[in-house]
Amino acid sequence: MIQPVVHIDNLSLAFVGFEETVAALRGISLHVNAGEIVGLVGESGSGKSATAMSILKLLPAGKARFPEGRIEVLGRDVLAAGERELQDMRGSEVAMIFQEPMTALNPVLRVSEQITDVILRHRHMSRSDAEALAEALLRDLRIADPARTLRAYPHELSGGMRQRVMIAMAFSCHPKLIIADEPTTALDVTVQAQILSLLKERATATGTSVLLISHDLAVIAQLCDRVYVMYQGEVVEHGRTADVIGNPQHAYTRALLNALPEGKTPKARLETVAAVMRGETALTHATPTSVSARGGVLLEATDVTVSYPRRYDILGRAAGLVTAVDGLSLTINEGETFSLVGESGCGKTSFANTLVGLAPMSSGSLKYRGQELANAPPALKREIQIVFQDPQSSLDPRWPAWRVVTEPLTVNARPTRAELRDQAARLFGLVGLDPATIDRLPHAFSGGQRQRLAIARALSVQPRLLVLDEPTSALDVSVQAQILNLLLDLQDQSGLSYLFISHNVSVVRHISDRVAVMHQGQIVEQGLASEVLNQPQHPYTRVLMEAVPTLGGRFGITGGALIPTR
Repeated sequence: MIQPVVHIDNLSLAFVGFEETVAALRGISLHVNAGEIVGLVGESGSGKSATAMSILKLLPAGKARFPEGRIEVLGRDVLAAGERELQDMRGSEVAMIFQEPMTALNPVLRVSEQITDVILRHRHMSRSDAEALAEALLRDLRIADPARTLRAYPHELSGGMRQRVMIAMAFSCHPKLIIADEPTTALDVTVQAQILSLLKERATATGTSVLLISHDLAVIAQLCDRVYVMYQGEVVEHGRTADVIGNPQHAYTRALLNALPEGKTPKARLETVAAVMRGETALTHATPTSVSARGGVLLEATDVTVSYPRRYDILGRAAGLVTAVDGLSLTINEGETFSLVGESGCGKTSFANTLVGLAPMSSGSLKYRGQELANAPPALKREIQIVFQDPQSSLDPRWPAWRVVTEPLTVNARPTRAELRDQAARLFGLVGLDPATIDRLPHAFSGGQRQRLAIARALSVQPRLLVLDEPTSALDVSVQAQILNLLLDLQDQSGLSYLFISHNVSVVRHISDRVAVMHQGQIVEQGLASEVLNQPQHPYTRVLMEAVPTLGGRFGITGGALIPTR
């Protein structure tokens, strides 16, 4: 029998804290054979990353305990290996691609130094040969100008380029196994498609095995030969990808699939995993209101241009301009969801920032309720609020939650502490958070709960238009379903209008009335969501749609029918 590249048998893991010991993994068993691409899927907190870190024994020695089980990599007992042996194994036999390359790469070292240091640590060659190999690796990953990329610092590269650098580092020493931990999270669909294609292409060309960790079932379906499904620290289902996704046996796997917006009736409430696992399977469906039956025009943008200085000279003067938004025109009606779709860098966020006053408009017109925003009184401007992509960085980590969500109420007013706490409790109830938790700090909430905090803060001043900038991009499918349900409920209850910015086409298709597709600062196509996304006319829109990973067709999940949860 051919020995697996990695074999985990009945592994348990516990984290020892000051007051309690938390079981993170319970009886995990999995294997990856030579040349296989195996998926590990589940929600945040299910134990996926803990399993991956255990393979390389990267968890803190004083906190992580393994009460039972065994991990073998190429026949080596990892849990019994010494630190020197592990250091030799990491990077040479087993490499890892982390979720966020901006934090995984050293910000003060050029790309060339980071790749060549890995090569020189594990391979016997001169620095000049290592540099030549680094350039060849980047060229293999279809980077047009590898020499320039090698000279760059990580912050000078896009997210997709940084992830290609991480892949180059991972393959640089011909490892037998690559662990890819959420390698495409928060990347737009076209870059995601490129990264996944390159990862599979390089793995096939080199015979390298891949353990792909993801919460995105469509990505798993596209790439993996076999899949393991994790829930609360256990493997609840595994098998061939076509079998697991096409005919799931466990209620949790079915719940994950049903939480996806793909194939569901637009604006219908989605099943959430937590509700299904509690036995709550009933769904209520929203009845979409036609755009024509909604109110009048709320926002009108005409020929909006937004430009930024390319650089500043020695005297601090702007030298050259980069046009981020180039002649954009659109309207948003009362009570509708209007979505902007496009790749990173197309100008979506620049337009959003201009709309809420965070970036200056170079030219054009922005009218809200018939009045130029530039001349509008503060009371009118506050009717437009924004929810940022990353609540971790947009919420003050030092403030309790009640103060975070009521901060807008203190602008030009002096409410008492008691009044603010009462308002916070009301807002918590509105967005589905426990009012008893208003004294917690933001870090004590989960990612989905922090996004609810951000929405609650935006709702505190009773806006009429919410700008939602990638509000679900870093959330797993179940939490994404919760946030989408919340947004639909809030819109039904109060008639809110949304400018929804996203690169997730399935989410946009589910929540939107109308859609505009942006490319290089311009809108290339717009119209009803069902028409633009299902029958795209512009070549760029067609390319965008073709890059979207889907479950439909390959595994027979089509037509919007829910998979039975029981």
